[in-house]
Amino acid sequence: MAKSTTKEQQPGGIKGFFLRAGKSFQSGGIFAKDTTMWLAKKGATFGFIFITTAMVTLMPLLMEIVREGTMIESERSQAKEMRNKGYTDRQLQEMGFSQAAIYSPSVALQK
Repeated sequence: MAKSTTKEQQPGGIKGFFLRAGKSFQSGGIFAKDTTMWLAKKGATFGFIFITTAMVTLMPLLMEIVREGTMIESERSQAKEMRNKGYTDRQLQEMGFSQAAIYSPSVALQK
């Protein structure tokens, strides 16, 4: 009895090479697409978490820095008015003015 083979004949030679190469490129493309989509989803999730955390933690800090700068400017103008009335730096310190309001910075803001 002869063996019957159910294996299909695949073309050989250059035609077979191109058929196998085409299938390989197609499966590689599908893998690349799936991997890219997975990475994009993970990147979007990470980006969302990072940005929302930064907003929650950094925005109040920035607002506080701006508020403190405004308060120092207000104290500087009050200290300037008090100096014009004849108060000394020592008296301004005893009144509770901050050092930043009484003394100008030695390096920053020089023209």
